[in-house]
Amino acid sequence: MRILTAFAAIVLGACVLAVPTRAQPVGIGTSPQGTLTYTLGSAYAKALQTTAGIQARVQPSTGTGVMVPLVETGELDIGFVNTLELTDAYTGTGSFAGRKLQNLRVVGVLFPIRSGFFVKKDSPIKEAKDLKGKTIPYGYTSQEVLRTVVDGLLANAGLTANDVRTVLVPNLIRGVDDFISGRTDASYFAVGQAKVAEADASVGGIRFLPIYDTPEAVAAMQKVVPTSFVDTVNPAPNSPGITGPTKMMFYDYVMFVNANLPKDRVYAFTKVLAEQKDAMAETMPLFKDMKVARMHRDIRIPYHEGAEAYYKDKNIALTK
Repeated sequence: MRILTAFAAIVLGACVLAVPTRAQPVGIGTSPQGTLTYTLGSAYAKALQTTAGIQARVQPSTGTGVMVPLVETGELDIGFVNTLELTDAYTGTGSFAGRKLQNLRVVGVLFPIRSGFFVKKDSPIKEAKDLKGKTIPYGYTSQEVLRTVVDGLLANAGLTANDVRTVLVPNLIRGVDDFISGRTDASYFAVGQAKVAEADASVGGIRFLPIYDTPEAVAAMQKVVPTSFVDTVNPAPNSPGITGPTKMMFYDYVMFVNANLPKDRVYAFTKVLAEQKDAMAETMPLFKDMKVARMHRDIRIPYHEGAEAYYKDKNIALTK
């Protein structure tokens, strides 16, 4: 009887220990609240829960430069970054020089981000070239890839960091806070995000600066940010700072996961991403721009086998 009782206790203990493991939410890594990736991660977490019954927890960090390695080690399951940063991480180049993070796998390419410099609505700065000699946030020590993006925007205007005055910041949020407090003449962010709306309300209105689409300007930008391109953003109710058709830098965002996640789990992740874009667009309007046929695109990083299985079932071929 003592033996049976002891055995039953061991079995019960094992079951108790197993429950938290099964119930552990999926960890979604993002940048701080108010950033694009935080909103994106929140929209996706809600879709996982409501449509697939998968609990997920958004875990913001100081920036994607901190978050991406956490997905590599498995401390987080899912992350969202731009294609440039993910390529840098996987190949150990750029902002991840000397650190190859090859335990990362792609789930899908999402949509292009529209980003640029903005100033106060009544600022005498009218276009990107006018930033010469002005003060901007720079460094982005927790989001180093953003320094590259800012360098690309400056290159588009025929400028470098030496042509402006810089205030070193750790991340996007601090950069906008410094703009609101008057420490900088301009700031950088993606269009349509909560922190941009905060800046717009705090300073009496903002205005994004147009960039240039001449072959020379685009080539200079793409030399720094190879995955970028120029397109036009039109005014919309959820896009403060876009006062008219404005040419801006575009670059794609991507969802990625830890390579060791189970195939069926990532298949479910991919299915939610592809099939719930309309629901997610209610929280993150950029999902309206996502094209499912474009999700399976070659960005020189392997896709997770679970994502590949989904695309095979849906006859979505890999494209360039």
